Amino acid sequence: GLQVHQPLQPFGRSVAMAFNKGKAHRASLALAATLATLGLWESVQAFAVGRRQLPMIALYLGASPALAQDGMEQWQDLGSRGLKYIDLRPGKGAEADQDAVVRVQWSGRLYSKQGWTYGRCNDPECELRFKVGDGTTIAGLDEGIRGMREGGYRRFLIPPQIAYQEGQELQPLPDRDDLKRRLYSTVFNKVRIANGEGATLGTIVLDVVLKRVVAQT
Repeated sequence: GLQVHQPLQPFGRSVAMAFNKGKAHRASLALAATLATLGLWESVQAFAVGRRQLPMIALYLGASPALAQDGMEQWQDLGSRGLKYIDLRPGKGAEADQDAVVRVQWSGRLYSKQGWTYGRCNDPECELRFKVGDGTTIAGLDEGIRGMREGGYRRFLIPPQIAYQEGQELQPLPDRDDLKRRLYSTVFNKVRIANGEGATLGTIVLDVVLKRVVAQT
């Protein structure tokens, strides 16, 4: 269920704050606060999902921005290496599979570090083009794009073992060298890895829109 930073706001204060919000959110926030105060986190999650108010309710209850965006989303497992995904918009065109040449637009951020966005491309001029299975991208993208159809939009939660690898320039990467250096120095920070933070540092959230399946060879 949803996790929040403790201590939770007292119930009375939560309700009072709720009434300072717009009318459209007032009842949602008050009810969410009531459920949270009672410790009914699964009910909070189900309620927020049903109301399509995940980020707003999560932030109101004290979650970090990263948790607010990702903590209650309904991730599905894909494969056996820890990859998870959400279909934000199913595609209707040609399907990406082994050896298909594809073009994608993307946005990548770290799951830790307050969700720092390290790169994005939402323009045809910068689309990433690659052949599925050619080894030029992080494994999480190569695995996750299989089965997507043109026009589809997926969000991936990619663990370190299938994300960026030290000493390899695997796409998608920022187009600026300073951002590449910052990405790698953060993900492969030896001190923090030695402190046991490697799994958190190396996990990324990658949004991918499959613009075109160009060809299969």
